[in-house]
Amino acid sequence: MTTVDQILAQNAAPFERAMARAMSDDLPIPMEEVMDPYRTPERFLPFLAGHYSVDLWFDDWTVEKKREMVAQAKGSSTVYPGTRLADFKGTREGARRYLEFVDAEVLDVVAHPTRFVAGLSAAGITPVGHPPFRARYLVKVTLVKPFNAFVAGRSAAGMAAGRNVDLTPINRAKTALKVSKAPETEYLVSFAWRRPATFGDGLTFGDERPFGAYVDRTHL
Repeated sequence: MTTVDQILAQNAAPFERAMARAMSDDLPIPMEEVMDPYRTPERFLPFLAGHYSVDLWFDDWTVEKKREMVAQAKGSSTVYPGTRLADFKGTREGARRYLEFVDAEVLDVVAHPTRFVAGLSAAGITPVGHPPFRARYLVKVTLVKPFNAFVAGRSAAGMAAGRNVDLTPINRAKTALKVSKAPETEYLVSFAWRRPATFGDGLTFGDERPFGAYVDRTHL
């Protein structure tokens, strides 16, 4: 292989030859491996995320989840081969895939304008005249009550004995939806994915399912 210093003129100045030798260094960098989200060293993942314009990222994610996010941004995912995540922004599939990274699930979607929405079509409140590119999402996230919520000595005289539920899953789902939408779209989201059970559900109430129990919602 011809190096830069070999093509310099015979009367090249010493500093020119020094620069040419510096430009001719053969650096043993395995670029193919470094640029592969599944094989690159873990410490390089944030740099690859920036290189491939990843726009949803949390430092406490597992390494596997970070690799998959970079791979989907690059378009080299083994889960969704041949597709780039950013190409789905503004679509239902895009929202589903972004929410998947924050352990959230799309249960139902209603896109406007639409002629009829179950439960919202009585007494003149049929949703007409909605602007285009608007969608309502029902999203399922799991909130965990803090361990040892009871605090001794703080449960009398109306003082709350419980601690606030961590809303991080909801906040991350909101972030994922904001990232997943196109600039011209608007998302309305509900996280109320459970509702009180009714006799219309045909459930049998007893010790395992007391009256007033909650059931999962499947639609808006």
